[in-house]
Amino acid sequence: MKNPAAALIAFIIIPALAYCQTAAKIANDAFVITRMVNKFHVQPRPVDDAFSTYVYNGMLTKTDGDKIFFIQDDITRLSAYTTAIDDEIKHRKTGYLNLFTSLYAQRLKQADSLITEIAKKPFSLNVPEKFTVAEKNSYPLSIGDMQLKMAKTMKAQIIYELTDDLPSNFRSFTPVKQKKYLDSAQLSLQKKMTESYKRRINNISQNPYGITQYMGNLYCETIASAFDPHTEFLPPEEKENFESELGKQPFLFGFTMKADKNGGVLIDGLEPGSPAFKGGQLKKGDKFITVQWEGKPPVDVADISVDEFAALMDESNHAKVLFTIKRPDGTLVKVPLQKEQVAVNDDEGKVKSYILKGKNTVGYIYLPDFYEDWETGNNGLNGCANDVGREIIKLKKENITGLIIDLRYNGGGSAGEATELAGIFIDAGPVEQEKERDGKVHTFKDIDRGTIYDGPLVILVNGESASASELLAGSLQDYNRAVIVGSPTYGKATAQVIFPMDTTVTFDNIQQVQTENYLKITVSKLYRVNGTTAQFNGVQPDILLPDVLDAYITKESAEATALRPTTIAANKYYEPYPPLPIKTLAASVQAEIDSSKYFNAVKNFVADAKQQKELKDISLNLKDAIAADDLDKRDDDSTLDKDKSPKKYTVQNNQFEADRLKTDSTLKELNEEFTKQITDDAYISIAYDVLDKLKALKP
Repeated sequence: MKNPAAALIAFIIIPALAYCQTAAKIANDAFVITRMVNKFHVQPRPVDDAFSTYVYNGMLTKTDGDKIFFIQDDITRLSAYTTAIDDEIKHRKTGYLNLFTSLYAQRLKQADSLITEIAKKPFSLNVPEKFTVAEKNSYPLSIGDMQLKMAKTMKAQIIYELTDDLPSNFRSFTPVKQKKYLDSAQLSLQKKMTESYKRRINNISQNPYGITQYMGNLYCETIASAFDPHTEFLPPEEKENFESELGKQPFLFGFTMKADKNGGVLIDGLEPGSPAFKGGQLKKGDKFITVQWEGKPPVDVADISVDEFAALMDESNHAKVLFTIKRPDGTLVKVPLQKEQVAVNDDEGKVKSYILKGKNTVGYIYLPDFYEDWETGNNGLNGCANDVGREIIKLKKENITGLIIDLRYNGGGSAGEATELAGIFIDAGPVEQEKERDGKVHTFKDIDRGTIYDGPLVILVNGESASASELLAGSLQDYNRAVIVGSPTYGKATAQVIFPMDTTVTFDNIQQVQTENYLKITVSKLYRVNGTTAQFNGVQPDILLPDVLDAYITKESAEATALRPTTIAANKYYEPYPPLPIKTLAASVQAEIDSSKYFNAVKNFVADAKQQKELKDISLNLKDAIAADDLDKRDDDSTLDKDKSPKKYTVQNNQFEADRLKTDSTLKELNEEFTKQITDDAYISIAYDVLDKLKALKP
């Protein structure tokens, strides 16, 4: 008979050994990241005490941004590494990572128990109580304080959701009916929030790769981002996702989702040709009840939010999943499924064109991103530049007098496609400049003589127009070829390359070396042909419009590690067209902008949002919150609904598209929805006017 004590010792030692091996591998990965970035990065920062402080703060933000899991004693222990993480990295030590992982795992387990206790009785939202700025900004002193802060955090979220989603006729309810509604809604929200917190904790503590590997990935991600916001550590699936999205062939199950009004997620549609479509078992209207990834326990998703569900679906590209779904008739069905790499439907995420028919006939082209020609080996036939060219040819047959290219919300993609697209509008010449770490400057050129379109042109941009969008907008602005309308762009003018994590790799053998993890490294800076850059400050529009995104998004300039802008010499072969009458155009539409109810509502909304971002105590009394919500509604008569001003044009399809829509009812429905959006869009309305006035000003 075996010695029981010996068996117990083996049981303890083997997992501990595996843990040490994992931690040691992570420490080595961290070291390799710094070595490779120092080798390839266009402007590598030193791995010093300041670097260490960034990583220290970044890890706390990633794991506990609300300061509800760690207690003050944990922070005191971790703070010994504030300026020592750089030494840990250089010497491949695991002390910091081991301590962080151990403390975090312990606190997550305690938090799960505390949430169970908190959920045992309904919150009292009618007592005078506040969640102070001091409480929000500090770590709990003890486990008891941790429970109190978690409860207050949940209360604040429940009150926000209750007041944000009150029925439009709530104020007309009797006091009894109001109380009944609020009590029921509160219990439902508290249940959903409890389950959401528990799922969040479980997804970390029960991570399929182990919590050490989970923390190791966060550690490596934070180290990479310390060099600049676009240098990234990429585990295998993240690399796959990045490359597949660029080529418009993401890994998908193939269903679209929407929130169920009673909580949870419903299937809203199926992508033709996708696994969900081919399987034949999932249908529109089905509700997800549980999700079970291969080798893992099932997760209850009956009350999950769409965002949480989407994050759960991103967990793997290759593992099988078993869905339990409920049909509209109440029947429960189990459906096994696995993602596949699916070519995105031509009508999803690709170029669309329309005709704006009014006083003038204007072409409108929507370009969601700069996708490459993935299917045919990058020979250019199916890239976005060729797609735009084809749409312009169709629009020219409609005798357009001007053209709008909409790059709003376009986060970029292929710089090569952006260069080709610029060539559609200018004669041969330089389009963009690239400066590498050795100081050499290379030029992106349009080598083809002639243009596809040489008429009046407006480019629409906003705060989420980034990277390749900024390349195109900046180039056409420098050439005086287009009027840029909208708000300042994101401010990313750097180029990245994905490297296997191997210190022996070179640019010459990058395709031959295969590793488990990869690094996306910023290898060069991009400059406009006039020598300036969109980096940090973005492309500044010729005609500035208020942007609701100013209330929400963080641009490049707000990133702590963003590379600062510099200038180089203008390209000597750059010859701009004659200047456009920008000042006259801007002045001619300013009165319309100033008198627009929509744009004034946007200005007020952004101002209010910025004021609300200022830290202040939050009342945890529901009556106070409802009264404050009533005051906000009374003070803000305007809304951010669609533009209500008289329409200057109707939106039509070109003849080719009109014929195609006759044969597909689904496409017709989607087209009608998009057409309405264009009709009601105040930004497109201004762009239409700019083209009208530009035409009038031309001799």
